[in-house]
Parts: sequence; C-alpha cells; structure tokens
Amino acid sequence: MVMDKQARIVKKVLRGSIAKKAGILPGDEILSIAGYPFVDDADLAFYEVDEHVSLTVCRNGEKLSFEIDKDADEPLGIEMSQSDYIIPCKNDCMFCFVRQLPKGMRKTLYVKDDDYRMSFAMGSYVTLSNLTEEDLDRIKRLSLSPLYISVHCFTPELKRKICKNPKSGDLFKMLKELAAANITMHTQVVMMEGINDGEELRLTITELAKLYPAVKTVAVVPVGLTKHRKGLTELKPISPENARRTIKMVEAFNDEMKKKNGEPFAFCSDEMYLIGGVELPPYESYGEFEQIENGVGLVADFFDCAEYALKEGYVPKGEFSAITGMSFAPLLEKYCRELEAKYDVKIDVCPVRNDFFGESVTVSGLVTGGDIIKQYRGKLKKDIIIPRTMLREFSGVFLDEVTLCQLEKTLGVRAHVAEGGDGFIRILGGEQ
Repeated sequence: MVMDKQARIVKKVLRGSIAKKAGILPGDEILSIAGYPFVDDADLAFYEVDEHVSLTVCRNGEKLSFEIDKDADEPLGIEMSQSDYIIPCKNDCMFCFVRQLPKGMRKTLYVKDDDYRMSFAMGSYVTLSNLTEEDLDRIKRLSLSPLYISVHCFTPELKRKICKNPKSGDLFKMLKELAAANITMHTQVVMMEGINDGEELRLTITELAKLYPAVKTVAVVPVGLTKHRKGLTELKPISPENARRTIKMVEAFNDEMKKKNGEPFAFCSDEMYLIGGVELPPYESYGEFEQIENGVGLVADFFDCAEYALKEGYVPKGEFSAITGMSFAPLLEKYCRELEAKYDVKIDVCPVRNDFFGESVTVSGLVTGGDIIKQYRGKLKKDIIIPRTMLREFSGVFLDEVTLCQLEKTLGVRAHVAEGGDGFIRILGGEQ
C-alpha cells in the first residue's frame, strides 16, 4: 500500500468543529483511522460519517490517540493536505501511448500512472496489476466505486504478453473479488489487429458479462498508433474489415444482454464505427453514456446537445471556421451544411491532418496548435471554433504547448472554445 506522508498531514482544522474541540491541530500526521492505516482523504470521507471516530496522529514525534463521539451527519472539520504523488504503472504494454510520444513535450505527459484512486475520483482507466492485498482490501472496505478498468483480454498468458507484467494475468481473479464486494466496474478493451480481437475478444466480453451487474459496461476501442514507435512492438492499425466484424459481433452480444437485463452492456467506440465506415448508433443506444469519456457516444451526444441548444432559441449567424480532427470532419461537414440551409450562417469545416503524432491519429483531442497553424495560416475566418478536447484541462494550451493566445495572434483570428454540441451552437448563436 502506498503511504505518502504529505497526504496524511492535516492542513486545516475548522473553527468550532468537532476536531478542533477534540484537540486535532494543523500539521498533525494522521497515522490511522478506525484502526486502519490512513492513506489519504478518502479514508477520512468514509469514516467521518460514523458516530464514533478513533484517530491516531503523530505530533512532534509523539503518537496521540483521539476517541471522538459525534452525530453521524456531523463532519469532523478536518482538511487534509494535497499530495502530487501518483501510483505509477508497472506494465510495459505493447500499445502504451506514453511510449509513442515524441521527445520534448512537457514532463507530465510522460508520467505512466496506474492509480486506482484516480480511477475512482476521475474515471481514468487502470489495470490493477500494481495493487497490493492492502490496496484491494482498502477498495472493498471503502467501497471505492465505480472503478474504470483496462481488461484487454481474458486469457492470462496473452494478458501477460500484452502488458509484459506477470501479475497482469491475475486480473479476472481480482474482478471476481471486487464483484463479490459489490464494486461497480466499467471496463475497456484496447483492441489490436490479430492479437486480442476476434474469438479472444468474444471470450473476453463473455467472461466480463458473467460478472454483470458488478461489471456494468465494456467498451471496445481501436488501438491508437503514432508515428513515434521506433523500437516498439510492431502493430497494425485496425482495418475497416476488422472494424466491421467487431461492430457486428459486439452489437449482437449487446442485443442479447439488453434482452436479458434491460440495459446496454457492450459498446464499440465511435472511432471503431468511423474506421469501419458503419453508421453510428442512435442516441438512445448508449444508455446512461457511462463510457462517453472513452469515446463511446461522443458523436451522438454532440448532435443531441446541439439540437437541444437550437430548441433553446439560439440562432446561428455569421461566419466561422470550425476546427476538428479528420475522423469527425465529414459528420460535422454534413451537419454544418444543414445549418446553413436553415440559418444565415457560413461555417467552413477545417479538418486538421495530424502531422505531430502521425496521420493515423485522427481524433480531435490529439490535434495540436502547431498543426492548425501550419495547415491553415491565412485560410481561416476571423472567428474560429476550437473543441475543448483539444486543450489541456482547465487551460488554453494544446498538447504541443502552443497556447490559444499564440494561435490567435499567429493566425489573426478570434478563437472560441466549444464544450460539446450545445457549446458549438451557442457560439454560432452569438454567445461569447
């Protein structure tokens, strides 16, 4: 179990709180709570709802114990320090995207994390192959749910080959243990041509379905390959024929699950449909959109939200350039022509070829500012629309460190950032 001291330090004790009255002080290091080792504030959130809370802290090298009685709905009033420590990945997966990045990018992009805490808190996918028994016990004890888990295949020998980690082959044993503890799991398979597709994929989905409803969904996404793969395992892009076979198999399996359980279970990502040239499923096919961060239902959600914004009364007008990735461009182009037929608006759809990562990378989220500048200098309307997915979270910076301000200055444009389809329509309708 990871024991990061910084995450155990009390940052603040609220005035008038139970903790203040009990004698807890800022700077105390919480060693244990309810008799269990204290790891981070997830422990605090779980146990502070109890009517009796026992704490052991270290203060100036001395251990102090506190027995606190309170109302069940009364918080302790403790704020913990935040730690930058991330549990690292112990795999060396043959498809690892981090290892396919070019040199010279910001250091944080090269961090290979596999942190179950981030899976619970942020929905990031983890393999669980770095878990200790204590970690597994903590997940079950604190009911850290849902978790988002990368499965990739069922056969243990193949899993060890894919991840290059002996422990990775034990995943389904852990999944069964988590299912028995009522932990909800969303899973994914990164599908590689001729490796974990076909019958292996069918077996994987079948075995995951046996753990339903604990395993609530599985998404099948095509492997992402950049041009920076020198010295790595040779992998082929998913072929259109394979994509079509996979879609047919996954949809048939999903139909059976819906008949049996009344809700969808297995999905292919939007990218798989675009590779195969297959029409994307309708909005209602995606259930609660629990795999949308994995690229499942993004397109359907975009257009549904766009139509909702139009119904709200936003009226597209003016002239814009809409920046997008190569895969989404044909769909956006069709939609923009429909908008132009109904409204006084002109929208140039501008697909960006990914020279930075390689032309096989076609999603909007991996488009860089440098590629936009190189390909569209002097060719854009004064107002351009950039999807939020192109920028680092909570910032105006592209993956290649080009900022939105630099893009505007270099191209002589005003850039609007759209959050989904409703954001796109609101910008067209004049909302700044």
